[in-house]
Amino acid sequence: MNVLDSFSLKNKVAIVTGGYGNLGTAFSEALLEAGAIVIVTGHNKDKFDSKFENKDNIYYYEMDISKTQDIISCFEYVNQTYNRIDILINNAVYLKGQFPELITDEDLNYSLEGVLGSVFRAIREVIPYMKKAGMGNIINIASMYGVVVPDFRLYDGECKDSFNPPQYGAAKAGVIQLTKYFAEYLIPFNIRVNAISPGTFPSIATQENKEFIRRLSSKNPANRIGIPDDLKGTLVYLASDASTYVVGQNIQVDGGWTLW
Repeated sequence: MNVLDSFSLKNKVAIVTGGYGNLGTAFSEALLEAGAIVIVTGHNKDKFDSKFENKDNIYYYEMDISKTQDIISCFEYVNQTYNRIDILINNAVYLKGQFPELITDEDLNYSLEGVLGSVFRAIREVIPYMKKAGMGNIINIASMYGVVVPDFRLYDGECKDSFNPPQYGAAKAGVIQLTKYFAEYLIPFNIRVNAISPGTFPSIATQENKEFIRRLSSKNPANRIGIPDDLKGTLVYLASDASTYVVGQNIQVDGGWTLW
């Protein structure tokens, strides 16, 4: 196979949880551009339509990742419609609470479920379909904060809404560990599991604070923040036959942030 052909995802069926958000949109676009049939899950069709209206081979499915039955129903629908699930991108999260001393038990449990538990449930429910097909590809979206902690010197009163909470990084570290566990568990069935750890990709709202973004950029060896398109190549690489011997890895797309 020609090396460029090995990156093709033509006619592959991919599910992207939260595939219309800041980073999720880039993941969905990348799969689509590589030739995949893309099913984007979430609970806001208006947002999906605003990103992908009038585009072929990308579809919306209403799914709440906090509900196991929603996940089951989604995977059943996709399998019945396309007769397979080739790729699962675990991207969606939900959490609440920011500052450690103000985080309640409810905030903590809710966030651990929303960042880590949701990934576990999605993997568990997709396994039977991929086992039956004799192949599959799962990519978990982790974070650089699953590897390192935030540099609190970058924050001040003006950017308090950007403060990264402790349960987020702890849960993302769990996503990386879960990736390794399932990678070993599933590789005998020709199901590959890998992770991507983005960093740093501040939201559009956060980018309005120019001074904070300047400090954030200076912390990074690349001397800039990431843009969602920076993630496309890595995702397609892991989702395609170009990476058939890559198993259980966490690829950090962070401009060198975690070098320091």
